[in-house]
Amino acid sequence: MAGVLAMICPLTAGGGVLAATTPQVTDILPSGVPLPPPTPMEVQPPEDTGSELLGEAAGARPWLARHGIRINMQDVEELWGLAAGGLHPGPTYDGMTAMTVMFDTQRGFGWPNGLLNVSALQIRGRSLTSERLGAVNAVSGYDVGRSTRLFELWYGQGFFANRLDVRVGSIDLDTEFLVSQNASFFLNSSFGWPLSTSSNLYSGGPSWPFSALGVRAKWAPIAPLVLMGAVTDDNPTRGPFYSNEAPTQRDPSGTAFSTSGGTLFIGEAQFSADLALWIAGKGAPSLPGTWKLGGLYDTGRFPDQRYDSHGGLLASPDSTGQPLYHHDNWMMYVVADQMIWRAVPGSSKTISLFMRATANDGLRNRYSTEIQGGLTLDGLVPGRTDDTIGLAWGTGFYGSRAIGNAHDAVRLGTSLAGALKPEQHIEATYQAAVTPYLIVQPDFQYFWHVGGTSFNPETGRSIDNGVVLGVNMTTTF
Repeated sequence: MAGVLAMICPLTAGGGVLAATTPQVTDILPSGVPLPPPTPMEVQPPEDTGSELLGEAAGARPWLARHGIRINMQDVEELWGLAAGGLHPGPTYDGMTAMTVMFDTQRGFGWPNGLLNVSALQIRGRSLTSERLGAVNAVSGYDVGRSTRLFELWYGQGFFANRLDVRVGSIDLDTEFLVSQNASFFLNSSFGWPLSTSSNLYSGGPSWPFSALGVRAKWAPIAPLVLMGAVTDDNPTRGPFYSNEAPTQRDPSGTAFSTSGGTLFIGEAQFSADLALWIAGKGAPSLPGTWKLGGLYDTGRFPDQRYDSHGGLLASPDSTGQPLYHHDNWMMYVVADQMIWRAVPGSSKTISLFMRATANDGLRNRYSTEIQGGLTLDGLVPGRTDDTIGLAWGTGFYGSRAIGNAHDAVRLGTSLAGALKPEQHIEATYQAAVTPYLIVQPDFQYFWHVGGTSFNPETGRSIDNGVVLGVNMTTTF
């Protein structure tokens, strides 16, 4: 039995994984997240002021740390250009500044395993996706609309030697649930919080830059297994499902603390193992991997994609225009992150794969299935051991009623968009660690079937495939 456990998790003898850990500095980033250390289990990096532009800030950081206070600040600047295709070729800019304040109750006044977390965002710039490209998958996680807002506000408490961690407050789910570490490295927003949740839930659900009131529990019963669950409000901005007002305008400050609508339940099981021990035995270069299985259930009301409130066709000229609403919604998902090659034991030269797939109901959801996959190559550029190259692809497939509605509109002559076609996109990117606190990431994205329709719904003309070029610069202060 001990030999089997060693194959599953080589860190078991060292105490295994803990459920309660201090959030990493990069947790507040929705995309372009640097890859974590290539270890068989998640390892909490030590505090290192050398990886921050301000360093010890004239002694302020060490003094605050002694009193349990840690302050992190990150700034993101992005330039994007639609080189060809889409709606209107040309450039745009977007950016974000984030600040997080954490208070460790053990250091502050002796209360063990407690952590208070408060974070805020300042988001700026324009949207290349909606103004120039016309795609359903946003080119960047920061392409969400301007606002200055509270992000998260929660208190976390560890129990049973930190094997159980409970957070209560205003929580962002996409930091921990439905996440692929390798996918989060890419800039396209769908590789963070996918299209199947951002389009099928109210305001995209409790995901960056929104949070919702709720509670999250994380339990590590044995070293290779982590179980998580959360219950939150399902409508972080209190808006209707369909609205001409952007979610960031409905709640511009992030302080709505909505309790309206339904309740969102989400659960996930994570299993971590070293694939090399199964294949080649001890002494082989470690190949860590994490596999996740999860699902969500929402008690809210969701619009039918084909029929109106009187049972008629939404595409009909005689329709009420108000969709038929159904109670409840659900989604299942699977995520896999797996290193497949390592130069030598302990080397940072690695190649990893990721895959994520979702499935849900095709009656009340516009997207019923989504598939993504990609490859990251870390430390393979000569002389650039901290740089990473990535290539990824993704697409979302329409539900049966959304497809039927599009066919109805073509037959009845009430839409110029034509039949629905799943939008597909690929991304090739290179993340260069210029300094320990500065990352520059040039990016290329290509889109097929832009907007997921046959024609531009405004003009009836075809939309050429989109070619997007961009660069992301992230600075940690």
